Amino acid sequence: MNKENKINPLQFVHENLEKLDKLQKDDKFSFSCHQGIDCWGVCCKTTNVYLTPYDTLRLKTNLGIDSSKFLAKHTIQYMGEDFGLPLVKLKMEDNGHCPFLCETGCTVYKDRPTSCRTYPIGQATSSGSHNVKGEMAFFKVKEAHCHGWQEAKEWSLEEWFADQGVLEYNSANEFSVFLSFNPNLGEVGKLDEKKLGMILMALYDVDQFRKFVLESSFLDKFTVTDEEIEKFKVDDNEALKLGMKWVHFSILGAPVFELK
Repeated sequence: MNKENKINPLQFVHENLEKLDKLQKDDKFSFSCHQGIDCWGVCCKTTNVYLTPYDTLRLKTNLGIDSSKFLAKHTIQYMGEDFGLPLVKLKMEDNGHCPFLCETGCTVYKDRPTSCRTYPIGQATSSGSHNVKGEMAFFKVKEAHCHGWQEAKEWSLEEWFADQGVLEYNSANEFSVFLSFNPNLGEVGKLDEKKLGMILMALYDVDQFRKFVLESSFLDKFTVTDEEIEKFKVDDNEALKLGMKWVHFSILGAPVFELK
């Protein structure tokens, strides 16, 4: 494909979002998912689940394994064609089922990924850069196998997200959205393997990133307070925050670190 014919991924996302039947936070819809419904668990057998860094952190903690083991055992990692960033997808069983699905439901329910929490509502961001937040769009995802839409329970979008614990996840996922749409990334494919590996480690492999920070010359080069270091050593959320800060600095060139 010639360079001039390539589709700008930001434009592609924006144009496709404009075609959707969007929901506003006060819009009402009827839906319910429960063990007695005849489609119980079907949505966990027929889907792709893309993981955010926060999704990965919560799942590896739930399973009681380090992030490197989680990524190796439970995920597939590859280059995203649209934005030129590494993507992480949950590895399904050979039959296509989610590995955390059992007869009674989800074995990691309290730490389930963002897309599982929002379903059957889809959400996507059309654009965003620097200090300007992208526009978040919400829409109904109506699939033939899902009969929850025929239930009488009524929700507003705001009520559904509060009930499903989506707001905490969306807040934790803000940097991932910011990174995807940031113009400083340049053209798709610009990042070399070293930088891609750095992004994957800093955002998805918090345990490996912790080793990198503590065992390399990182702390000799950058000013990090003693309080931040102590939190970083024991708190995965703090490790992820520092990983995001590191990507912001090393990939996007933002002056967020003070050099010693």
